[in-house]
Amino acid sequence: MPSRAPRALATVATVVVLASALGCSGESAVEARTSSDSATATAAAEASAGGTSDSASNAAPDATLDATRALATIEHLSVEIGPRPAGSEAERQAAEYIADQLTTAGYDASIEPFTFQAAKDDSMVTLPDGSVVAALAMEGSANAEVSGTVVHAGLGRPEDLAGADLEGNVVVFDRGIVTFADKAQAAVAGGAIAVVVVNDEPGLFLGSLGDGAGSAIPVVAVSGDHAAAFEAAVGRRITVSADAGMETITSQNVVGRIGGDCHAYLGAHYDSVPVSPGANDNASGVAVVLEVARTNPIRGLCVILFGAEELGLYGSQNYVAEHLAGTARFMLNIDMAGILDSPIIVGDRQLTQSILDGIKAAGVTSPLKPGRFPPYASSDHVSFESVGVPSVTFNAGDDNARIHTAGDTFDRIEESTLTTFLDSVDAALDALVEQHADALAR
Repeated sequence: MPSRAPRALATVATVVVLASALGCSGESAVEARTSSDSATATAAAEASAGGTSDSASNAAPDATLDATRALATIEHLSVEIGPRPAGSEAERQAAEYIADQLTTAGYDASIEPFTFQAAKDDSMVTLPDGSVVAALAMEGSANAEVSGTVVHAGLGRPEDLAGADLEGNVVVFDRGIVTFADKAQAAVAGGAIAVVVVNDEPGLFLGSLGDGAGSAIPVVAVSGDHAAAFEAAVGRRITVSADAGMETITSQNVVGRIGGDCHAYLGAHYDSVPVSPGANDNASGVAVVLEVARTNPIRGLCVILFGAEELGLYGSQNYVAEHLAGTARFMLNIDMAGILDSPIIVGDRQLTQSILDGIKAAGVTSPLKPGRFPPYASSDHVSFESVGVPSVTFNAGDDNARIHTAGDTFDRIEESTLTTFLDSVDAALDALVEQHADALAR
């Protein structure tokens, strides 16, 4: 789930389709992964399509949800593969694994690549001891790499600048009081070759030099965690590299279906932010989707695992742009289902009520209730909602302490929470299939 993303993960971009990969609309897919020699897959597909072969009748799926299988999926994605940022080899490995799981469960599975433009920021500062500190280039900064001696100029007030020798040096400012634009202008006027602004608290931050012409020198921000290191660097040489811009990223969706067109959707994103193993966000959602899909082979229900969600819902946006025009009955999205923390269903109110009614009717005890995501957070249901498909996201809670960090690890996943989501999504799907029996069939 993207949340409070920095500009390096900005969502302003245009999706560019790498190839025409129309897996769920009944058209050709880019990379079909159907296992034609798999008796289980063939039998399940024939049974769903109304076939009468003996192999189909003998290959009825196991309808028992298995939390242990779901845990194994989370472990594989978050431990064996690890962080899965969009466009990475790890994300591609995860897509292959997911496609294999769908194929084994009897689905026709395809991997659909797509490309998009996204903001990136590879800025950094190399300290005198050779250690590297992550940085973010301020909007309006020049992209360049320079080395020079560190001069500390406080907050950049006139009294801080008085007597400071900025000529040919790297000036380090503390954050606060004086605007970033004024700090940068003072540095340029004094002949500085780069500016580093140290945050007044832990963590990186985004800064802007305003709507003017920007700066002719690199201007970067660093975390307050490194304040002592920059104080120690005064009078010594450091290297400042500002490197921000746009890049083309190739990701992929994984689509599974059992015959016919898509009249409803079950999905989750499988990518993670670069620093995180992404166990809860969102290997847990993938695990719920795969397990519910395994036990519910439904004609007309298509299963989609989205790439590049964390950079701005690019996978679901691409799928909707290529395949959908508001014709589906519903879309159920699972985003974080491994750690219980104020569990909610976000999205279409009528669909949410149908889901809650279905869960209750099935006798499932579930803490889920209608809710909203925090500011600047969203998930893939929004892409379907934008074209008129009633859509929701099941979410176990924000998990603020660990989401989008290296601490989102497999050992924290709660089997009881996973079981709750498996049972809840399964019950919801049962109710919706019955409600839409004219379009969906087991």
